[in-house]
Amino acid sequence: MAVKKFNRRTFIKAAAASGVVGSVPMYLSLADHKKVASEEPLKKVWSQCNGCASMCSKAVYSKNNRLWKVEGHPLHLKSGGRLCARGHGMAADVYNTSRVTQPMKRVGDTFEPISWEQAFSEIGEKLGKIVEEHKGDSVLWVEHGPRGKFYADILLDLIGSPNYCTHYSTCFTSKTNVWPKMVGDSLAADHENANYLLFVGRNFGGGIIPNGMNKIHKAIERGAKLVVVDPKYNEMAKIAHDWVPIRPGTDLAFYLGLAHTLISENLYDRNFVNRNVLGFSEFWEANKTASADWASEVTGIPADKIREIARDMAASAPKAILEPGWHGLNCHYVNSTQTAQMNVILNALVGNFYKIGGLYPGQDIPFGSVDRKMPPFKRKGERADGAGVKGKFPTVEPGRGIAQITPQLVEEGLIKAVFIYHYNPLRTAPNPEYQKKIKDAELVVVIPTDWNETAVHTAHYILPEDYYLERTETPRNNSGHLAHIYPQISIRAKALDPIHDTKPLREIVAGICEAMGYEGYFNFTIEDEVKAALSTVEGLTPERLYEEGTIEFTTHFMEGVPLEFKTSTKKINFKVPEYEANGFSGVPTWVPPATWPKEENEFRLIHGKQPWHSHSITANNPYLMAITKAYNGEWMWMNKVRADKLGIKNGDTVTVQSSVSTKQAKVKVTELVHPDCVWISNSYGNFSERQKDGYGVGVNFNDFLELQVEPMAGGTNSQEIIVKITKGVS
Repeated sequence: MAVKKFNRRTFIKAAAASGVVGSVPMYLSLADHKKVASEEPLKKVWSQCNGCASMCSKAVYSKNNRLWKVEGHPLHLKSGGRLCARGHGMAADVYNTSRVTQPMKRVGDTFEPISWEQAFSEIGEKLGKIVEEHKGDSVLWVEHGPRGKFYADILLDLIGSPNYCTHYSTCFTSKTNVWPKMVGDSLAADHENANYLLFVGRNFGGGIIPNGMNKIHKAIERGAKLVVVDPKYNEMAKIAHDWVPIRPGTDLAFYLGLAHTLISENLYDRNFVNRNVLGFSEFWEANKTASADWASEVTGIPADKIREIARDMAASAPKAILEPGWHGLNCHYVNSTQTAQMNVILNALVGNFYKIGGLYPGQDIPFGSVDRKMPPFKRKGERADGAGVKGKFPTVEPGRGIAQITPQLVEEGLIKAVFIYHYNPLRTAPNPEYQKKIKDAELVVVIPTDWNETAVHTAHYILPEDYYLERTETPRNNSGHLAHIYPQISIRAKALDPIHDTKPLREIVAGICEAMGYEGYFNFTIEDEVKAALSTVEGLTPERLYEEGTIEFTTHFMEGVPLEFKTSTKKINFKVPEYEANGFSGVPTWVPPATWPKEENEFRLIHGKQPWHSHSITANNPYLMAITKAYNGEWMWMNKVRADKLGIKNGDTVTVQSSVSTKQAKVKVTELVHPDCVWISNSYGNFSERQKDGYGVGVNFNDFLELQVEPMAGGTNSQEIIVKITKGVS
C-alpha cells in the first residue's frame, strides 16, 4: 500500500479534522514523522512497567501521542533508575500487531468484530440466564491477580459468587500459604546490609529486579558472601563466591541438613528461638536423623559443604539471610510447602527476623477506598475449586484459589461461566490441550490486550483492555521482594491515548453489570479512585503523585521482634496448627519428589527465567525475540556427560516425550546444568498463530506437565515432570 505523504501543515489540519491525532503519524513517511516529531513538545508521564510483577516505575515520553522513549525512575525500589530489556521491549508492544483492536465474538472457528454495546448486551443476557438457572456460584473470575479484584468483586458480589481466583497456584503459592501461618506476615530480605546471602532456586538476574542486583553488588563490594544453590549455573551464580549444583527436587533435604548442623552444633540463636518459637522440640524430634551426611546422599552436595554453609550463616548471624524466594521452589514439587516451611525455620534459627541485614516486612502506606454504592447481601455457596473447604483443600488460601483446575470445574458442571482477565492459562498452566476444555463452559469471556492462546482457543467473547500505557490505575505500594525501611508508593498514569477501540477494566465490568440491570454501582471515575486512595495520606495530592511518579515517606521502622506475632498462637510456629488440624504434619520432614528419572534417557524437566523474558506475555515481542534468536534462548540445556552417552551434540534436534505430549527441541550441550535434568526457559512455546513473533518458537514445560494439585497449598508441582529424550525426530 502506498504511503500517503503530508507536510506538517496538512498533517495538523487532517488530524484536527479527523479527531484522531494519535493515528495520524501512521500515514507519514519516516522522514516526515521525524520532522514533525522534532518540532513537537516532548510529553512526560509516569507509568509502571507491565513486563513482570516488579512493576518498576518509569517515565514515558511521547510526541503527538507516539511513544518516544522510556526511562526508569531513580527512586523506585525495584528499578533504582534502571529498566531491564523487558521494560523497554514491553513499552513498544503498544504498537504490536497482535493486539485485539475491538470487541470480538466467536462465530464457528473464527471471530467477528462487534460493538461494545452488542458485547455488553449479549454477555449480560447470557450471564443473567446462567445465574438464574445455576446460581451465582456457577460463575468464576480468574486473573493474574489481584489488580482486577476490586472491580471483579463488585460483579461477583452482585451475582453471589465466591469464585475469585488468581494464577498464584501456578507460581508461588507455597510461600504465601506458609508465611502467614508460621510468622503472621511476609518478610523480605535486606540484601544490601547482609553479610551472608544464600540463594536457593532463586535468581534475581533472570527474574530481573534491577535494583535487587544493584543491592547485592553493593553487599559483595562491602565484603558479604553470596552462595547460589541451583541445578543450573544461573545469572546470579556468575557473581557468586560459590555455585553449588544440587540434584533437582531435593532442596528440602538440603535445608534439613543445614538445620541439623545449626542445631546439633549449637550454632542457632537459642535466645531468639526460646522467646519467639513454638514447636522447636517437635521439629527437632522429627528431624534428628536428617544430618548433613544424610542430606548429602539425597542432594549430591558434599556433607562438608552443607556444614560449611550452615557454619558460615551462623557466623554472620543475624546479618545472614536465606532469600525467601518467589516462583522457584514454591510450586515446583510435592514437597514445596515443606520446603517453604524450612525457609522460615532456617531464617528463624539464625535470628534474623526484624533486623537490618536480615528480614523485615514491607513498610506499606494504607490507602483509602472510593465511596460507592454497595451491592446488596447475597448468600454465597461453597467455592467450586475447594480452596479453604473442609474435606477438599482446607488449607489452600481461598483468596487465591486453584487456577489450574478450571477446565475440570467446567467438565464437572460446577462452573458455567468463566471470566479470564490478564491471564493466559492455556500457555501458563499445565497441559494446554486439557486447558482448552475451558471453552466448553456456557459462557467464556476473555479480557486480554492481545490474541493470546486463551483468547484464541477458548473465548466466546474477547473484550480488549487498554494497554498499560493507555490507562490510569490506583496507587500501589512498592514493597515486596526487597526490604526497604522507607515506605514508597507509585502510580501508573495514562501516558498515551488509546490507539484502538479498547476500554479500561472498570468500564468493561461496569458495562456488563449495567447490561444485567445492576445500575449505579460504578458511579465513580478513576480520578475519584485515586483521590480516595490518597485521602489517608496527609498532605499528598493526586497532582503531586502524578508529577513525581514515585514518592518515598519518612520511616517509622525500628529493629526489634514484636511482642506478639500475627499467627494463631501469637508465636512463630515451627509446628503449624492449621496443617496439623487438617491431617498434615505440622512440622516439615523429608518428603521425596513424586517422580525420579530412572532410565538412561530419562531426565527431570526443570525451567526458569531469562533476563530478557518473563513468560508468555513477553514471548511475542519482536525486540525481545530478536535477543532470543541471537542467543538460541529457546534451546534446551543438557549436561555434556549425559549428552555424550546419548550421542547428542550441541544444536541437535531431539524428541522430548512425557506422559502428556511429544515435541521436538534443539539442545544446548553444557557442563553448567546438573546431569539429572534438562532445563528450558519458561517463556516459549506460543501456539497462537496470531502472535507472529512468538508462534512456534521453542517448547514450554507446561506442554509436558500433567494436571496436579499439591494438597496443602494448591500448587501445580511444575517440576514433577520426567521426560524421555531421543536424538532426532521420532
